[in-house]
Amino acid sequence: MSIIRLDLSHPQISGNKWFKLEPLLKRSLASCTRRPLLSFGGCYSNHLHALAYAGYHYGIPTIGVVRGERPCPLNATLQDAESWGMALHFVSRQEYRNKTHPDFTQALYEQFGDFELIPEGGSSPDAVLSCANIGSFLAVSDFDYVLCPLGTGATAAGLLLGKPKNCHLIVVPALQISAQEARSMLSQHLAEMSQPMPEGLTVLDGTLPYGKINAELAALWYKTSRLWDPLYTLRMYQAFCRLVMSDTFPQGSRIALFHTGGMQGVRGCKSKIERLAPEFQGPLPL
Repeated sequence: MSIIRLDLSHPQISGNKWFKLEPLLKRSLASCTRRPLLSFGGCYSNHLHALAYAGYHYGIPTIGVVRGERPCPLNATLQDAESWGMALHFVSRQEYRNKTHPDFTQALYEQFGDFELIPEGGSSPDAVLSCANIGSFLAVSDFDYVLCPLGTGATAAGLLLGKPKNCHLIVVPALQISAQEARSMLSQHLAEMSQPMPEGLTVLDGTLPYGKINAELAALWYKTSRLWDPLYTLRMYQAFCRLVMSDTFPQGSRIALFHTGGMQGVRGCKSKIERLAPEFQGPLPL
């Protein structure tokens, strides 16, 4: 088993975030106007954190629409974003659920003027195409199986689109959704690009609500030297261990776990992990 450490690609624009943002940044840098880039996320959003630093580095204004009330003081993730020049705009959770409604978008234009809107998580067709390049960049063809977490689905869709036929992709949702729902998310991304669903895909059920962590995951995080982020890749590793224990992989299989980066979740969950880990008494799927 190998771990593809995309989390080491950049200290701030971590992992898959660079691939998602790259097409957008190229367009913005080629433009004479340098319109602000506006996107959405929670208070520990890996996407907003990466976008804020990219804007700071390249001299592009950024706006972050953040779910929930403004915390006082700001947490470390939001402090970083604000220090890099991102204008933070906090909205209620109810408003945030309507973030794709035209009236909500129009209100943002009226408040902030002209900007380029980036979907939550950076999940645009351009981002999917960019993520399709990850396979060749990281020699995915060397493996029989690659495991990848799923959030908004853009990275997994890109890997699916770009993988060689001999490589089987196993997708592990970081949300409490069925395998069918997760597969539909991938299908929608590909349909927006008029691409058929490739073969060589297994999608698992997501068993825990997004952002939640239980005692088993907390203990597993410590046992694995705190390598994984607790919201996405840790769940993928847990699923991998269970698949191994159930003899899912043929003997001699070459397997890679795709570390998508984005470690802001550690900041949000660290105290909860420290509290929950000692409560777990059962065996870990190692």
